[in-house]
Amino acid sequence: MPTAGVHNGAGGPSALARQMDPTLDAVRFTPLGGGAAMTWRDAFDANHSDGVLVLHHGRIVYERYAGCLNQTTLHGAMSVTKSLTGLMGEMLVAEARLNPAALVGSLILALKASAFGDATVRQLMGMTTALAYSEDDADPKAGVWIFGVAGSPLPKPVGDTDPRSDCDDVQAGKQQGRHGGARWLQTTNADALRRLIARTTGQSVAEHLAYAIWSRIGAEREAFCTVDSIGTPFAGGGFNATLRDLGRLGQLALDAGRWNGAQVLPAAAIASIRQGGDRAVFAKARDDLLPGWSYRGMWWVSHDDHGALAARGVHGQTIWIDPKAQMVIVRLASNPVAGNAASDPTSLPAYRAVAEHLMANAKPTLTGQEWVIEQLADAGVIDNSQPSQQFLPDGRLAGNASCNCLIASYMLDRQQLRLAPAGATMMACPPALMQQERTLLDLLPSISSDRIDGSGALPLLGAGGNTLLVARR
Repeated sequence: MPTAGVHNGAGGPSALARQMDPTLDAVRFTPLGGGAAMTWRDAFDANHSDGVLVLHHGRIVYERYAGCLNQTTLHGAMSVTKSLTGLMGEMLVAEARLNPAALVGSLILALKASAFGDATVRQLMGMTTALAYSEDDADPKAGVWIFGVAGSPLPKPVGDTDPRSDCDDVQAGKQQGRHGGARWLQTTNADALRRLIARTTGQSVAEHLAYAIWSRIGAEREAFCTVDSIGTPFAGGGFNATLRDLGRLGQLALDAGRWNGAQVLPAAAIASIRQGGDRAVFAKARDDLLPGWSYRGMWWVSHDDHGALAARGVHGQTIWIDPKAQMVIVRLASNPVAGNAASDPTSLPAYRAVAEHLMANAKPTLTGQEWVIEQLADAGVIDNSQPSQQFLPDGRLAGNASCNCLIASYMLDRQQLRLAPAGATMMACPPALMQQERTLLDLLPSISSDRIDGSGALPLLGAGGNTLLVARR
């Protein structure tokens, strides 16, 4: 099948710390709707899983594969692709390059007379457009099948009058009802958003995904998107990647767009997704297993007390992000039933049970998620300056020195922590920030030990036991 590559950059893989938790397989939960209790291990087979990864505070605590999948194998992400497309859209909105209130037809004249013409960009990204289109996989006459044929890379028969590409199908779409009235999962919305992304950036979605995200998170492998007969990448499905690389993507979203101390994508883009959409509109779609949920930026938002959100695809594909538990779960699967309703009863409560287990039992470690500095020597830090440090598994120390990116290394030998003299990039900032940065860089080589206290704070100590700085996750 023809594909478009999503380049993973020339910097090499970004190592993920490992602290495996052998007790996770025994975590128990009750499926939605009742029934006998199950374990996390049981859920792997019940959901026809090919691979499951759990990250906690940025560290791998669980990784399991089955069948043909392994650490280096690419797997279809199905409609998780939509969430990637939505994320790129939210990035452009956050960068003020795409107006969410603009009418789609005013931005792309070829769509002015289509079903999308008088829909807003936000309605498109929330899938609240009113289309004469059905996503019922069981109906051979449903619009999703016409859309699938249009997106096929195979040449069309002579005399065939159906749309010959995804672009043609999107343009031919008809409106039925009023935009914004209800949320319906309609893949063609993602491909309309693809056209907006391409128009705004001058790149295909595969190229922009590589440029803006994939090449900047230390992905282990190049990913790919399937394409139609004219080479256009499919934005509503067809993305393929490894389990760990999807875990990196989930961790990027959990950390508000930061990766190894650098702001890879706007924090405002993640904040927009996390706030969710209109729950009353979502309820009209009658997803009975998802009460109180909403949909925004092509992500599923639970609005539960953990703030959980997800990218979801048919046959069980999931990136599950739990901010309160600081946990990411990625599942790749081959459930014979396409709809998520088949796996939600034995998935959603399992994710929550794992989150609660990790929160109750995991021991904090130095490596993993970024530490935000809140005290330098005997002084606080400048409001909103957010100096930070992240102890990477390969011995590098990354973060924000106050103005510039921190460049340093560390060695941890038993209880002895040694930091090499630190440097930073060379951007100029206001004098107060530059002075705070200089103080931090001067303190780092004097650190000789660390301890994570009962409140979760990380005091870093000098040789005499004096506190040089305090950080917190």
